[in-house]
Amino acid sequence: MFSTRFGRVAAAEPDLRPSRRGVLRGTAGACALAVTGGALSGCTTTDANAAAQPNPGYYPASYEKIVDASRREKKLLIYSNTSQTAWQPIFDAFTDHYPWLADIRATNLGSSAVYERYYSEAATGGSPADLLVSNGGPLWGDYAKRKLAADYTSPEKGHLPDWAEMMSGVWVFSTDPVVVLYNRKTLDASQYPKGLVSLADIAEAKPSRFRGKFGVYDPSNAYGYSTNQGYTSTVAGGWETFARILPFARADHSSGTLVEKVVSGEYDASFNLSGGVAVPAAEGSGGLLGWSYCAEGTVVVPRAASIVKTAPHANAARLFVDFLLSAEGQATVAKGGLTPYREGVAQDDTDSLQDIRRKLGSDRVHLYRYTEVPEETQDKYLARWEKAMG
Repeated sequence: MFSTRFGRVAAAEPDLRPSRRGVLRGTAGACALAVTGGALSGCTTTDANAAAQPNPGYYPASYEKIVDASRREKKLLIYSNTSQTAWQPIFDAFTDHYPWLADIRATNLGSSAVYERYYSEAATGGSPADLLVSNGGPLWGDYAKRKLAADYTSPEKGHLPDWAEMMSGVWVFSTDPVVVLYNRKTLDASQYPKGLVSLADIAEAKPSRFRGKFGVYDPSNAYGYSTNQGYTSTVAGGWETFARILPFARADHSSGTLVEKVVSGEYDASFNLSGGVAVPAAEGSGGLLGWSYCAEGTVVVPRAASIVKTAPHANAARLFVDFLLSAEGQATVAKGGLTPYREGVAQDDTDSLQDIRRKLGSDRVHLYRYTEVPEETQDKYLARWEKAMG
């Protein structure tokens, strides 16, 4: 696979773990292809002839051509860094709409590997992938520069904020908050954090007790850069807070590792974790784990999907993106533990973006915007961050 550096492709390397200074990589994840949302085998003739559920009234009449064409495609392959738990309710509901598209497959790769696999395959004659899905913000900037996204405008666009298509052909489908995960057994109730300022206060009250007891996403990781830089650039006093808290922290490159070390008690808390990972972990821990937004300012990192120009099942991919953006699709996004953002979505599975803004105040919720990050910018940020680490 290739290693994606901002703006260019570097030499191939066998290890997908991030280096300390170099590529902004994605979260390490399982690389095996998982099959969800239906059987391994292709759809039957009956499935192919099944009736689809009606489209919303604001869809153009020509949309039926996309639906009909998808009956011949029958399947969908997504290169993703999203867990199967999050995907399952989405796939189930989508298949209810389009029964002939029950063969949906999604990887659970690291963010960088989502792009690296596709770039590598596309460079050597073609890729079987239909869509890329990731929350690795800066890596979308590199993808956009390559102009690999299919030219498709969803009929849902007019019902969404103007940033829903964050880059051409890159569609936001969840807006997951960056949160703090903590161990409720190793911390006293009076020490449960309410954000990074709160966590810094706790650590400074007992420096020897908390040295090395916090985990944080390394900013050489694409998602880690998004969360760290998002906080320091948008939250008042962000760098000052980092200067206080980073001396007590250790950097990791995987959400799984950051969660596991809090579970084991090696860390009392991990911060800059996606709510899509941390909240389900806390809710499934039997009371061992707790979580919190950052009261002083919470960064929201979008998760997006893009249909690639080379998609072999382009019509099925269009249906899938439109479903993700629809009111029903956004409700199923919430069922999987991710954060919907479309206004007026009826669901009670998790906080929506609107709920987070009501709880914290709109001025304390900061949307991270995808952008290409030049290597020099990355290096300067990492140098300042490492100096703060001590």
